[in-house]
Amino acid sequence: MFEFFSGAIKAGLNTAEALILGPSKTRDEMYAAQKSRYYAFADFASTLHYKPHQILARKQYWCSQIYFLGQLIKNNSEKIKEMTQFTASVASEPNLLETINQLISALDDTNNVIKFLNLLKYDIEVIESTLVQTNTYESSFQSGVQLFHGDVIQLIQHLHDKGSIVVADNAPNSHRDGAAKYSSGSVEELFSRYTDSALKMALQFCNVHQRNIESNQYAFSDVPHPVDVVDYQKRYLKMVLTICAKWVEKKEAYLESEEFFKDLFKSYPNPHNGLPIYFDMQNNVYEVPVVGDSISHWFTDTTELTTIEKTVKKLQKNERTPMTLVGYAAPDLRKVETSPLDARATSNKVLQHPEAEGTLGILLTSGIAVQCQTAIKRAKYFKEQGINQAVAAVFVMPGCGAFNNPEKQSAAQFISAIKYYYPELEKLGIHCYIAEYNQKVYKALEEANDFFNSELGQLNETITKMTQPELRAKAIAVKEKILDLYAKGEKSEILIKHILQTTQLLTMSPGPRRHALALEYQKNAHLLSKNNNPFLQSLGFAMMILGMAVIMTGVSFALTGVGLLAFGATTAGGLGFLVTGAGLFSNEKKKNIATLSEDLKLSCV
Repeated sequence: MFEFFSGAIKAGLNTAEALILGPSKTRDEMYAAQKSRYYAFADFASTLHYKPHQILARKQYWCSQIYFLGQLIKNNSEKIKEMTQFTASVASEPNLLETINQLISALDDTNNVIKFLNLLKYDIEVIESTLVQTNTYESSFQSGVQLFHGDVIQLIQHLHDKGSIVVADNAPNSHRDGAAKYSSGSVEELFSRYTDSALKMALQFCNVHQRNIESNQYAFSDVPHPVDVVDYQKRYLKMVLTICAKWVEKKEAYLESEEFFKDLFKSYPNPHNGLPIYFDMQNNVYEVPVVGDSISHWFTDTTELTTIEKTVKKLQKNERTPMTLVGYAAPDLRKVETSPLDARATSNKVLQHPEAEGTLGILLTSGIAVQCQTAIKRAKYFKEQGINQAVAAVFVMPGCGAFNNPEKQSAAQFISAIKYYYPELEKLGIHCYIAEYNQKVYKALEEANDFFNSELGQLNETITKMTQPELRAKAIAVKEKILDLYAKGEKSEILIKHILQTTQLLTMSPGPRRHALALEYQKNAHLLSKNNNPFLQSLGFAMMILGMAVIMTGVSFALTGVGLLAFGATTAGGLGFLVTGAGLFSNEKKKNIATLSEDLKLSCV
């Protein structure tokens, strides 16, 4: 009990300090914040009283990772033997334990670390060339994007049974790998209990600070310390394998012991800063890119895998199917837990300020674009190979539960972005689903689906392509005022018209037509500013500021995706609205003409 209260006090003090100080202003502050996060979290999480369902989820996670590790060993026994110099076997618990222990020792040699990483890369190639047998799927195909209220794992299993390869998003916390290794967590943790996430995560390690520098998102003037990525991968893999080995050896009692938490939170420290690998890897070699990324996994139903006996028995079969997971950062707006510490522990300017106006829409739009492009690449690969293989995209909205993002605003931007990109998926016959388990959030998605088509997604995509920061901020302000009105219950067509006119204003080339549109925009804004509704007034003022900025700007707004909205983006009169896709989720018959440009496709690769 003393350890719990001591850990809780330490966690509270460190979190409060981070909340007061705000994001780090220097490199050294960031490194100090990473240590503070360790001090705040490790002891507290180790002594926390976990509920039965959280302990069960922990057991399922580690049984799943042992299962997928065993499959890797079984299907690549000669390559494992080359590293360990011992015969690799998973035929029994003693054989499995001996093989894992030999592999842990072998990874002391950096050459063997490289070999093991190459084996994991090879396994991804196997995943991406593995087909799922089709049967009745095409005959039961429904066009458009389908809303699904229920368990996303059951949906994925159903799609696999019907012969489809799934591309889903796991809505991760951008700063760390989530709570799956010790608790139940949310969507990211859910997926990790059904995939080979622990091992494949090592392949996503990189020099995060260098990546932030290259993407112009590095927050400091100080040069970051050198990062030996392979050393991080070695320490991480040894930590994962150590827990797997002890779980096999010591059975159920181990995962609820103090020893387990020490192996997870306090093992394999960095010799330079003393941080254990679980905390040292966060924000240094592992951080979900703001622009998103993807990785392929093996997937199987591991619901019943909560004991070593069941795991070894299942290992004798080869039950697994391919899927691809897309990760993109979602704003974390919590003020408690480790969120303020996370904001101080990153060198990424965007992740330092998750509350910044417009960040939610930009991250959702960018992430959905990556997921769509990933599904498109998978479908095109099979088509080019002459292979009849169905592909499905399953979208899961991030952030409303775990990160405290506003539900209605999130749902509106999420739904509209998917509708905006959907035509490209439809061309390739990619089946699309939006899955949500929570009744309240599902209702928000339904309401957004009924009101929005692709207009808001198109505006967000336009904003993400703008390179003039001041004008971009003014456009974001208008969009956020529109979302505030929607969240307050305003659902008149006037909101859609303002979205369309704003997009048109931002995409039109300089000249008399844009000037005329800007004047009309100012006129509409002036009328809104006289309204009795304070939220409409606020929108009017924001529109006036944007309209004036456009009038005073004599150049184009340097959209990096030139041509993105060129097809039908404006009408001959200069005052017409964009023709956008309605009816993708409904019975309307209008055709969505908004499609991905070649520039966008390349930017999403």
